[in-house]
Amino acid sequence: MKQKILVTGAGGFIGYQLNNFLVKAGHQVIGIDIQFPPGAAHSSFEMHTLDFRQSQQMRAVMENVDIVFHLASAHLKTNLNKSEYWSVNVHSLAPLMEIAHAAGVKRFIHTSSVGVYGNLTSWPANEQSPCRPQSIYGETKLAGEQQVREFGDRKGLPYVILRPAWVFGPTCPRTRKLYRALKKGKFVMIGKGDNLRHPLYITDLLSAFQLAMTHSNAPGHLYIVAGDEAITSRELISTFCQVCDLKFPAIHVSYTTGKVLAVSVETIFRLLDKEPPVSRRTLEFFDTNNAFDISRIREELGFQPQFTLSQGIADFCDKLSELS
Repeated sequence: MKQKILVTGAGGFIGYQLNNFLVKAGHQVIGIDIQFPPGAAHSSFEMHTLDFRQSQQMRAVMENVDIVFHLASAHLKTNLNKSEYWSVNVHSLAPLMEIAHAAGVKRFIHTSSVGVYGNLTSWPANEQSPCRPQSIYGETKLAGEQQVREFGDRKGLPYVILRPAWVFGPTCPRTRKLYRALKKGKFVMIGKGDNLRHPLYITDLLSAFQLAMTHSNAPGHLYIVAGDEAITSRELISTFCQVCDLKFPAIHVSYTTGKVLAVSVETIFRLLDKEPPVSRRTLEFFDTNNAFDISRIREELGFQPQFTLSQGIADFCDKLSELS
């Protein structure tokens, strides 16, 4: 059934892929973001360059919308004020859902993150596992989930909350940065590389989004979305090198050295009012354990990852050459 769908954060890696996915499925799609990537003007969905916190404009674009995918968030900018994280990721949610509710939206799908767990002390974690966020991003995403639940339950707006794991794909800036660093021999392995990462290829995440939108079991529930298995960060990098025919990183530093470097770079770039190329957030890749049990979304929605890590990387490499 063709539906009218609004996506916030439509200019980001995941949001942009989701919009194009929905258009190909035959839906009428509206994308909202404060900035769209170069070339987006040629996309087949309707674009609005605006902050989703602008209530008056959002009321206009929300008219007759059936489904809302909310992906917009304060995320990667290390120099962003904490108050902005709280404004975007938490305090803005009830007003946005109020607009959606007034417009008669049938389902509100909120994208959170496994960042709400912080560094796992036991794994695999599931939806009932304790959350101990270790960053302002994780802290505010967890608080944002509570806002969604409270509003949805109070006003009767059907909602679904998804917590994606480490998402990668051909148009992902972080994945491409990783690939370029490996290709140029500039990637630095920090620490032992024995912490766990749980990759999720973008195509599988899009399938989860579709299930969240269509499945009758989804409303009112929270789901972790991840690939088939967690692996160590060293194995992840090794697989990238094997599949893409690259050399394994020759540069290796201890975690303590990496942390000193990250703090120093952050300090310098903060003075320059620029985003640092490496930060303490970067270190989460090397020191945070992420491993998840996806039984709930498998059993309740029928989700089944189609891409192993190797298959996802191979597809990434194929599409990367197409984009070059």
